[in-house]
Amino acid sequence: MRTTVIVTALGPDSHGLLAAVANTIAQQNANVDDVSQTVANGMFTMIMFVSFDESETTMAQLQESLAKTGESAGLQIHVQHEDIFKFMHRV
Repeated sequence: MRTTVIVTALGPDSHGLLAAVANTIAQQNANVDDVSQTVANGMFTMIMFVSFDESETTMAQLQESLAKTGESAGLQIHVQHEDIFKFMHRV
């Protein structure tokens, strides 16, 4: 079964942040389907739509790996299931 999650990242800007997060996602056999990122006033913000096959990784494994990446890169990284994200942001 294919699962889609929303990965958000926020923190002070520095070189290689997008690459670090994307590399972690790839190492978990997940795919970045879409990404939006910006830097404003020295703050890096990013939203990624990430999908994966649950036979290859789990949301918990992805969260754990991204937490480690966030800690080493100085980012706050959150992972939410797509359904929760959509429900929280509907008008």
